[in-house]
Amino acid sequence: MNSKERVYAALNFQKPDRVPRFVWFGTGAIEMLTRKYGISPLELELKCGNDILQTWVSINGEMMRDVPDGSEFTDEWGITWKREGFYNMAAVHPLQDKDVGFIKDYRLPDPYSAKRYKYLEYLLNEYGDKYFIGADVSGSLFEPAYHLRNMEDLMVDMALGDEAVDVLLDKLAEFTTAVAIECVKKGVDWIWLGDDLGSQKSMLMSPATWRKYFKPRMKRIIDAIRAVKKDIFIAYHSCGSMYPVIGDLVEIGINVLNPIQESAEGMVQEDVKKEFGDRLALMCGVDTQQFLVDATPEMVRDKTCEIIEKLGYNGGFIFAASHHIQQDTPEENIRALFQALDSCG
Repeated sequence: MNSKERVYAALNFQKPDRVPRFVWFGTGAIEMLTRKYGISPLELELKCGNDILQTWVSINGEMMRDVPDGSEFTDEWGITWKREGFYNMAAVHPLQDKDVGFIKDYRLPDPYSAKRYKYLEYLLNEYGDKYFIGADVSGSLFEPAYHLRNMEDLMVDMALGDEAVDVLLDKLAEFTTAVAIECVKKGVDWIWLGDDLGSQKSMLMSPATWRKYFKPRMKRIIDAIRAVKKDIFIAYHSCGSMYPVIGDLVEIGINVLNPIQESAEGMVQEDVKKEFGDRLALMCGVDTQQFLVDATPEMVRDKTCEIIEKLGYNGGFIFAASHHIQQDTPEENIRALFQALDSCG
């Protein structure tokens, strides 16, 4: 099997020749490894055996834009970001303290900008015959809403039932839908939606609030995508504790869930597999917050093989890490991870 065939087999709950993998590296780890080995970030992914190649086409790419530490820039959304360490953080929110009239008139970026799809088209043209190509259309609703509005204002809007939140989320749903459909028309293998819904301990909002404001809009987005291509796979990413709404995501048509972060409350990967594993593919793996940083290489190899055995038994599994592998991860542990994937996968 080539990489594309391998991922399709797993997503269709068939047994691939090996467990497909999509392991991410954070900016710091990418800088460290590409500099040491004299390769590009894409070459790093290929050498690690990733079966999925993916790129941002929406707002979350701004968090990783390569700018000098401490510098600021304003993006196409009108959000000003500041570089702090290896990531960019939203510093100025253009819709903070603005009334509903201002929000109605606020112009979001052009979803059809040719620049948005340039690298995606490169991946499709150069690698699309052998690799599974994904379009990352995250954050899809919640994240761009609080980047634009400010987290406190958005949470108060939802608590009070303010019209402003409905106006903003409808505009964002329209934008996300347009971008996703454009990617489907270009020939991607899946659409990657997502918003970080959880903290380490619980969801950032009640499940009832999520169901009121986000579930129906996410369903509209998914339905619109599937109206263009009925059998397109749709993945969803949310960090943190968000178990209460996994069933809702399955109900509205999500095929793949990532990263199922076991360090967060209630996010036991094996439990998710048992409850939803006949309907939902899991993309998850070792914890990057503590385990991969502190473990010995032998522990990393053992844990990796254990996860594959527990989660890969009926297909429906893509090996990943709980999030980006960070710059403080020992290189010998990174090497042990991929050695285990090669031997156990």
